[in-house]
Amino acid sequence: MTAAIDESILTRLDLLRGEPPCRSEIRIERGGARLFLNGKEEFPFFAVSSSPLRTAKSYREAGIRFLHPLIGLEDGWTGPGKYDWTQYDKYFAKLLEIVPDAFLFPRIHLYAPVWWKESHPQELIKCGLPVPPEEYKVPPQYVDRDSGLNWALNDPYGASFASEIWKKETADMLRHFLRHLESSPLKSRMMGYHVSGMHTGEWHYLGCRWFPDYSLPMQKVAGPVPSVERRVDKDGPLLRNPETDADVIQFLTKYHANTAETVAGFARIIKEETGRRVMCGTFFCYVLENVMIQEAGHLVPDAVLHSPDIDFIATPYTYQRSNVPGNQRWDSDVIDDAGNWLGRARGVGGDGAYRVLSESMRRNNKMFISEIDCSTYVEPYRRSEGGSGSDTVDGTLKILRRDIGQVFATGHAGWLFDFGHLDPPFKADKSWYDDPPMIREIRSLLSLGEQQRPKLDISPISEIAAVYEPKSWLATKNWKAEEPWEHHGIVISDFIGHWMVNSQARTINRIGAPADFVHRFDLVPDDRSRFKLFLMVNTFFLRGDEVQGLRKIFKGTGATVVWFYAPGYIGQHKFEPSQMEELTGFKFKRMDAPGPMMIRCKVEENELKYFREFGVQKPHYPRFAVVPREGEAVRVHGTWSDNEDIAFASREYDGFTSIYVGTGPMPVELLRWIAGRAGVKLWSSKPDNVRATKDAAMLVAADEGERVFRLPHPMASVEGGAAAIEHRLSMQFGEVKLFMKA
Repeated sequence: MTAAIDESILTRLDLLRGEPPCRSEIRIERGGARLFLNGKEEFPFFAVSSSPLRTAKSYREAGIRFLHPLIGLEDGWTGPGKYDWTQYDKYFAKLLEIVPDAFLFPRIHLYAPVWWKESHPQELIKCGLPVPPEEYKVPPQYVDRDSGLNWALNDPYGASFASEIWKKETADMLRHFLRHLESSPLKSRMMGYHVSGMHTGEWHYLGCRWFPDYSLPMQKVAGPVPSVERRVDKDGPLLRNPETDADVIQFLTKYHANTAETVAGFARIIKEETGRRVMCGTFFCYVLENVMIQEAGHLVPDAVLHSPDIDFIATPYTYQRSNVPGNQRWDSDVIDDAGNWLGRARGVGGDGAYRVLSESMRRNNKMFISEIDCSTYVEPYRRSEGGSGSDTVDGTLKILRRDIGQVFATGHAGWLFDFGHLDPPFKADKSWYDDPPMIREIRSLLSLGEQQRPKLDISPISEIAAVYEPKSWLATKNWKAEEPWEHHGIVISDFIGHWMVNSQARTINRIGAPADFVHRFDLVPDDRSRFKLFLMVNTFFLRGDEVQGLRKIFKGTGATVVWFYAPGYIGQHKFEPSQMEELTGFKFKRMDAPGPMMIRCKVEENELKYFREFGVQKPHYPRFAVVPREGEAVRVHGTWSDNEDIAFASREYDGFTSIYVGTGPMPVELLRWIAGRAGVKLWSSKPDNVRATKDAAMLVAADEGERVFRLPHPMASVEGGAAAIEHRLSMQFGEVKLFMKA
């Protein structure tokens, strides 16, 4: 484009004069979060690209007019107190020339410009481990020169997130940019802002791999920073001792809280400068698959989760890779060390599950937006993002139908993210989703959402709650202590996260009934009557009042509660074995000799005969074993694989059924057995992926063949046919069926 034409593009903005300012809001109505644009409810689905000037046209052909461009403001921050926003005006004008009826929803990346970093060396991140020279001060790699986007990866050459100078000057810069747009004709098309930054823009601390942040600003915020050796504790136990590791836990708590508070502060600026007229949100609250989790920054999410200035939370969905011998990592099938197939994450037949606790988003009045970034047959080079089967037309369509269908069935929101131009050698010179079969499928699914979402009750309907405690990671074994991860499909994770949380999610998601994923602190008294099964996945680190809160919820409910590994064992100031016994009703002995986290199972009931092992062979400690008291009716379901100590048991306690399991991940056969005993309605007769709200449902077949799909009330297939409670279906592996209230 010549300079003259480039300058003339600004006249495009004159066409917007006279249009009223855009108004967008997230309202919690009819069971969940809904998007309203200029007073009209809209299906909340957006288009994202690393190069939207190349892809916006095809997105519009697929029915998407809400564009989510990625921009980097450091190009316009030219010096202390000096700004030039002209290039962004031109960029937005070009997008509106391509899609004249578009509304824009930019993701604003807040990185310190190079000149700022050179001027403030004492305000920069300082890592505890040496940073390889080739990983430091990496030259800016602009994905899109028009937008100024500089996609920061893990290069720690950045401002400390505790730097008050950086926070103030970045806040001033952000206010100046927003005031510029508020005085521009673009005000009529700006439907909201996504505040973003740090590693990949997702607020993971820069330099996580090398243990930040030993800078003076961080020391002022979080106190003395423990040594890397103490943070890692290579040969230590799975659980940190609050008496001897109090300084580590306290540092991590303040470090993570600082991240959340800083992000919430930027969101507040956006709301103030726009007069709260448009929506604002961010990436945050990652619980599942948050790599380098103790350093990433999401473990004390309160400031973001409870912020009145944040309307939505977004994350990409599961990235878990395959650890099956002979598989490519992108195949994403996951097995445990006993050979149990836990499920598939991405790809055809995968669960495509979310990494945040989506029910907690609803309970905190936040819309959840799923980032759908699956690569397709148009760009098979990047198969790792699409998963198994994504290199074929049929496979890609199944994956897209699942991903967009899940947004429809769960009452959430979504966006397609093509980053085909992010870094070579990509072969496709167009969007990943720019091909007639995909355009037709996307348009059809979005039309369904646009027509039906306003009519549907999107209240949750699950009888299963999967419950998580993010602060537990502040007191569990560090991710680096687990290196190297060989033949696991991952390279950076922690034992608790990979096996007990992430891999366990594969089986929870295919119980064959919908499940709600929720923070422990978001449980409410009404849950006593709503849920029949509670899976307490990692509730290890609890204060005494939190233990009593859980006891109050479960007492007398008749529900079934499954306690994994060490519930309540880590107290505020010391190990609290009495809390573990008080929660579960079992007496335990602690085993400090490292042993395999593997359970030998002995279950034979009705149609289930499960005489095999599940878990992980790698030795860890501590482990716990149930010790029955005299006269206590304890049902034994399994022992530790290397001895006869009880590792899996159940009993009636305090008016509910308490089940203790000493490790994870638990196979789906056992979860379905437990759910059935708890009185949970299994919607599918097979261990399929089921997602649902009150008036809509989705079924993804986890194998080929016939199954019976039983609904709580009559629904009809979106493809036509009569509404019914029971549907007999013959399905291919990975086939997707959508249903809704007639």
